Amino acid sequence: MDSLLTQRATRRQTVVVGLSAVLILLVFVVAAPQASAPLRAVGPFMPMCALTVFTTAAIAAFLLTAQFTATRQPALAALAGAYAFVALAVAVQLLTFPGVFTATGLLGAGPHTSAWMWTFWHAGFALFVMEAALLRRVWGPASVDSAQAGPWTWWLVGGPIALGAGLCLVALYAGLPPAFHPLSRGQVFAHGSTALITWVLNVLALLTVVLSGRMRALLDQWLLIAMLACLVDTTLNFMSMAQFSVGWYVARIFSMLAPGAVVGLLVWEVCLLYRRLFDAHTSLLQTSVHDGLTGVYNRLYFDTQYPKEFDRAKQTNQSLSLVIVDVDHFKQYNDAFGHLKGDTCLIAVTRALEGILPSPASFVARYGGEEFVIVLPDTDLRGALEVAERARQAVLRLDLETPAPSGRVTISAGCAAMTRDETLAPDELSHAADIALYRAKAAGRNRIELAEAHQSVS
Repeated sequence: MDSLLTQRATRRQTVVVGLSAVLILLVFVVAAPQASAPLRAVGPFMPMCALTVFTTAAIAAFLLTAQFTATRQPALAALAGAYAFVALAVAVQLLTFPGVFTATGLLGAGPHTSAWMWTFWHAGFALFVMEAALLRRVWGPASVDSAQAGPWTWWLVGGPIALGAGLCLVALYAGLPPAFHPLSRGQVFAHGSTALITWVLNVLALLTVVLSGRMRALLDQWLLIAMLACLVDTTLNFMSMAQFSVGWYVARIFSMLAPGAVVGLLVWEVCLLYRRLFDAHTSLLQTSVHDGLTGVYNRLYFDTQYPKEFDRAKQTNQSLSLVIVDVDHFKQYNDAFGHLKGDTCLIAVTRALEGILPSPASFVARYGGEEFVIVLPDTDLRGALEVAERARQAVLRLDLETPAPSGRVTISAGCAAMTRDETLAPDELSHAADIALYRAKAAGRNRIELAEAHQSVS
C-alpha cells in the first residue's frame, strides 16, 4: 500500500515547495549579516519555541508511526524515529536550560548540559533524516512484511528514543566539557570541532534528501524544507550564540519550522484522506439505497423511508398513498427476448414511472423483480388513481413489443391510501395496495385497482 506522501508531487505542489525554499534562503540572507545585533529581550520566547518544537515533533512522530503501521514503508518509521528523538532532546534541553525553571536548570544539570542537548538534537536529527532518506532510496514504495512490522518499529522508532535517552544521561551526568569554544574578535563561524561536525551533518542530510529521492515525492520535497530550516537554524546559532540577538531569534523560529513543515504535510494528508473517506461514504450510501439496474431507490430505501413518511403523515394529519406497479407478463418477455432485453425493458419502465411523479417528495422504488412502488405523500386515493393512470399510459406510450396477448408491454397497479384521522399501520397500507395489485392482475392486467372502494380502472 502506497502513502499519499510518497506519491509524485504535482507541478503546483512543487512550485509551493520551491517558493518556500526561496523564502527561507531570503530570510537567511537578510538575517545573517545582522546575526550578532542585539534585540529586545523577550524572556518567554525561548521556552515557547521549545514547547512548540516538542509538540510538533511529538505529533510528527505519532502520525508518521501511524503511517508506517498502515503502509509498512521503512522510511516513514525512520522519520518517525527522527522526530521522536527531537521531541525527547528538546524537552530535556528546555528543562536544563538555565533561567527557565531554575537559575541552573532542572535534573541536576551542569553548566554545559543545555548546550550539549542542543548539539545532540541537531546532529542526531540530521543523522536520522539521512537514515530515512537512504531507506527511501533502497526500499522505494515497497513495504516490509506485516509480520516484521513490529521489529521494524522497535528498531527504527524505539532505537532513536533509546539513543536519545542515553545521550540525555551523558549530557546530564558525564561532566562533559564546553560544547563550543567562545569566538575571538573578528571570528564569525569558528566554535570548534563539535560545531563543525554538527553543521556538516546538517549539510550532508540536506544533500542526501535532495539526491536520494530526486525531489519527486511530496515527502521528499517537504523534508527538504525541514532540513533547510534546520540548517539555517544551526548556521545562525553558530554565527551568534548570544541570547536575544537577531540570529538567536531567527534561528529559533526556524527550529519550529523543521518539524512544523512535516506536521503540516501530515495534517494536510489526514484532511485529504478524511475528504476522500467522506466522498466514498457518500457514494456508498448512494449505492446502498439505489437499485443497481434501474437507478431508482431500492427495497432497502423503501423499507427505511416509507415508515418515516407514514409517521410524518400521521403527525401532520395528511394523506399518504401507495401505488404498487407490476410489469405484466414480464417472464414471457424475458423468455422471448432474453435477460438483457428484459433489463432494458425494466429501465425504460422505470424512466416512465419517474416521469409521472407529481412532486419532489414522491419517489419510486424497485419493490422486487418487476415490481415497483410509488410513494405519494400528501396524496389521497383519487390523487393516487390519477398518478397510477398516468403511469399506465406512460408505459403504453413506450410501445415496447411483447409476446404477451396485449402485444405491448403494459403494467398493472394497486392503489391504497391512508386518509386523515385513519388508524392504520405501515404494513397494513402496503398490504392493502398489494392486494389491490393482485386483483388487477387477476382481472386481466393492464388495469388499476383501488384498495378502499374496490373500484377498477382499465
